Amino acid sequence: TTPAVVLWQWINQSFNAIVNYTNRSGDAPLSVNQLGTAYVSATTGAVATALGLNALTKHISPLVGRLVPFAAVAAANCINIPLMRQRELKHGIPITDENDNRLGESTTAAKQAISQVVVSRILMASPGMAIPPFLMNTLEKKAFLKKFPWMSAPIQVVLVGFW
Repeated sequence: TTPAVVLWQWINQSFNAIVNYTNRSGDAPLSVNQLGTAYVSATTGAVATALGLNALTKHISPLVGRLVPFAAVAAANCINIPLMRQRELKHGIPITDENDNRLGESTTAAKQAISQVVVSRILMASPGMAIPPFLMNTLEKKAFLKKFPWMSAPIQVVLVGFW
């Protein structure tokens, strides 16, 4: 349901915003105003993405519809991480030599680091969010799940846990 999508995306993206904020460069403080704006923008963008993708599922195959949560998580990471680490993108992150002597700040390094974080978060989510939907799509056509449809949720939990 729409309220469930809003609630769970908001909770998930609130958690992600905290993680993204705490994993920023220690030299990149955000004012309360900047932090509030980044949080509201990140969570609103993520919720809007999930709602928009859910609206599209009414016109596509069930298999593609099963991948909507993964697409929403991927899109949300693309929104949430840069917004919560926007100061690094504007002012750079510290660059040090092999002896930890500070050489300056680099916005190029910040862009590269944040891009790598976005990609790695999407890749980390992909096995558990992309493989089980394909397997469940096949399993739900089999006699076992037709006879015991209540087993669908436990099987999905086991599949996600496995990956």
